[in-house]
Amino acid sequence: MDFKNTLMWKELNEGPAILHDIAVKNAPVLSEIAAALKGKEISCVFTAARGTSDHAMLWFKYLTESTVGLPVASAAPSAATIYGGKMHLEHALVVGCSQSGKAADVLEIVRSGNACGAVTVAITNDENSPLAKEAKFHLFCCAGEEKSVAATKTFTAQLYVAALLAACLGGPKGDDDWSERLCKLVPAVDAATDNIAAAFGKAEECFVLSRGLSAAIAFECALKLQETCYIRARAYHSSDFYHGPMAMIGHGTKVILFASKHSITPETDGVHRADYVHCAQKMTELGADLYVITDDAEAFAGMPVNITEVPGGKNEDETSFVFALAVQMLACKVSCGRGLSPDAPRALKKVTVTR
Repeated sequence: MDFKNTLMWKELNEGPAILHDIAVKNAPVLSEIAAALKGKEISCVFTAARGTSDHAMLWFKYLTESTVGLPVASAAPSAATIYGGKMHLEHALVVGCSQSGKAADVLEIVRSGNACGAVTVAITNDENSPLAKEAKFHLFCCAGEEKSVAATKTFTAQLYVAALLAACLGGPKGDDDWSERLCKLVPAVDAATDNIAAAFGKAEECFVLSRGLSAAIAFECALKLQETCYIRARAYHSSDFYHGPMAMIGHGTKVILFASKHSITPETDGVHRADYVHCAQKMTELGADLYVITDDAEAFAGMPVNITEVPGGKNEDETSFVFALAVQMLACKVSCGRGLSPDAPRALKKVTVTR
């Protein structure tokens, strides 16, 4: 199958162009959320999501905690849906994220937030979904219908909505022209991912590593390789990987590392860079077959690594969108190269409802 004839390829290429509409559509609701929060003593943010949506919320966690200072906790919905636990969420901003808006367990957490009088926000791609109607405020992904089982443009949309919500809480304001600039980078990302896609054509397993914002993209990368290519991919925060899992690395073990040249702020660029260089050195010392997706190729000069150089943004939050696009292109190309259909992975459906 030619990857350019798949729904996944068509939809992932639509992602960058929808960001402008997301900002315009959600501006009034974001203002309402900000007003509602002024009258509340919010001590934390409590997020509920599954799969790709949870990776978007992990990204939101790092951005919000790093720039706003507000703790962000990930819900364990089973505590409520299986064990009957009652959450004390009266001082939380509760955010439920689900592309379809039909995730029953996420809905239960938002419902619990409403019962406590919390400010509740839904992030979905369906304005008429149960989750959108249950939450006090709804942020719309504006991605249009996504037909491929693998989430692509909706993940890009969720990241952008998350960035807007973080800005509403006091985080950094993004550039108004980012959508236009990201669209212009698409051909370069396409070209950059050809070699790594070829290298993973026969891969059976791999590890995917990073830290901070980019760790959320690493987790999404592993998921995409699992569901569209059937590769046994495992993602880790690189800092966690050192505490045990690194023992699995041997000669020829495939590892993907995401390394953004810039951190969230210029003041942390240096320590950020030193961290991913250290990770690369550890992996190569152990004999890993290391693939680095980065906009900072010079940081790895002289190392025995495979570089996938992509254009970056002004900071890590912008570069995350480029990394996400690279992940989606990589998975689509590898899947088709293996004779699979990324649009219809075995055993999966577009909407997965768990409780």
